[in-house]
Amino acid sequence: MQISALPDHSRVWIFQSDRILTAQEEKFIQDELNQFIPHWAAHGQDLYGAFEVRSNLFIVIAVDEHKAPASGCSIDALTRVIKDLGARLKVDFFNRLCLTVEREPGHIDLISMEGFKREIIDGKINMDTIVFNNLVANKGELDEKWRTEAKNSWHTNLFSLV
Repeated sequence: MQISALPDHSRVWIFQSDRILTAQEEKFIQDELNQFIPHWAAHGQDLYGAFEVRSNLFIVIAVDEHKAPASGCSIDALTRVIKDLGARLKVDFFNRLCLTVEREPGHIDLISMEGFKREIIDGKINMDTIVFNNLVANKGELDEKWRTEAKNSWHTNLFSLV
């Protein structure tokens, strides 16, 4: 199942790689998550979920919590799977200081938080720069607010720090 098949209220988690993934690594992730997601459960209830690997960087997981809510244990299980994938691929999916910027359509750059601030000062990044807001909470926000201008994201906080 694709994330697009889930309703807008579906809960979303985004795990961003700290480097570009190869096609072979993406296939490995897809194979592993194709094993995990269909058996993912919360308190004995199957979760109605889906995943996608996007832009060679992002693992997006979504679950329709109206059918069965994700529990702390099920979220812990997901976190363990993603950490295991990262360890096996030597990738960090939990580095919150690694940001993504789209400088030209379809070309995403990884940049450190300090680098992002430096580029604000240098005028290379402004409020209209396209960023990826990995804090979106549901599929509706993923579709409408994930890839957005910095002024529409938590990234605005960084502008006040420089």
